[in-house]
Amino acid sequence: LCALINVNGIMAYTLFDSGSTTDSVSPEFAHISGAKPVKLTEQVILQLGCSGSRSKINYGTWVPLQFGPIAQTMYFDIVNLDRYDCVIGTPFMNAHGISLDFEQRAIIVKGQVCPAFTLEEDSS
Repeated sequence: LCALINVNGIMAYTLFDSGSTTDSVSPEFAHISGAKPVKLTEQVILQLGCSGSRSKINYGTWVPLQFGPIAQTMYFDIVNLDRYDCVIGTPFMNAHGISLDFEQRAIIVKGQVCPAFTLEEDSS
């Protein structure tokens, strides 16, 4: 499911990914939003779902995030994302009681329903 969330003062087209174990922003979004990149002391391997599909994470950033009742500064890896400005993974969703309702196309944050994009909106 996808929604717009406020990341570093800019609305980010965000994928809530139940298969991701990391939270990330694209280099383009990090630049546009003015996020300060932090070079990692060691590269981190980013393993994707496809066999042989991997990348390396060299940078991260700490930025404020606001979505529904959540308002906090959080860490994001800066990675090459194909279609999204931002990806929210399962550790963040677990920590904040976020569940995904695919039937109703809703992102539920501690009981608060936040609408996700419709299929039509998401495919355009």
